Amino acid sequence: MKRKFFIFLGLLISKIILGQDIVVTTTILSSVIKDIVKNTLKVETLVPPGYCPGHFDIKSSHLLSIEKSGLFFAHGFEPYLEQIKASIKKEHFSPIIIKIEGSWFIPENQKKLYLEINEILSKKFSKYRDFFNSNTIKAIEEIEKTDRKVKEIMKDLKGISCISNNHIKELLQYLGLNVIATYGRKEDLTPIEIKNLIKLGREKEVRIIIDNLQAGPDTGKVIADELKIPHIAISNFPNVFPKTPTLRETLLENAKRIIEIYEKDKNKVR
Repeated sequence: MKRKFFIFLGLLISKIILGQDIVVTTTILSSVIKDIVKNTLKVETLVPPGYCPGHFDIKSSHLLSIEKSGLFFAHGFEPYLEQIKASIKKEHFSPIIIKIEGSWFIPENQKKLYLEINEILSKKFSKYRDFFNSNTIKAIEEIEKTDRKVKEIMKDLKGISCISNNHIKELLQYLGLNVIATYGRKEDLTPIEIKNLIKLGREKEVRIIIDNLQAGPDTGKVIADELKIPHIAISNFPNVFPKTPTLRETLLENAKRIIEIYEKDKNKVR
């Protein structure tokens, strides 16, 4: 009995030492990985979904998690990546950089993400290759279904003019909205810029102001209030709103929220 226990303990310790777990910087990466691996691997996310990954402070506990992990995924734009590289002493440590050109919500970009990450995971954990491939194929099918559904429900808002946070411009253009102008974070927005955006909003008959929740949920509210038009904040990362663990579900929820606030307030628009 003792021998069996020590064999089990040895296997458990070796699994921890080998680092079967995965650590990632954002819920974009973890949402894709979890969708592919399901319960076969443990995935830890450093940045909570409601936070901007570019304005996140790395802690010693995060470094410890990365040190113990088998794989560490990042986007490449995280300002603390160099700190992580300098702090991790594990031999041959190298972050796996997953770069995304444009919005990660665009269905074609979602599919590229799944395919790229699936290839990496299938090589690293080859015994799960068939399982990972099957889950990736299913996810791509769901992405395509969501793409069709989103385009259908957004068709009545096609061409509607809006002003938004700069990080969600491409997403809104995919949804069919006409993005007249964009702005950055609240702390970077000057009174002159706000005044100019309000003026532009009147000239171009802007119908809605849309914020990026992670960059500041109420940054554009002053513009919306002045123009007397709807204002809403949508999420640029998965798992913020209820039942949105994936990019495709977050995309659909964002679309629904824009439609809801627009339809509710459209009779008040000047």
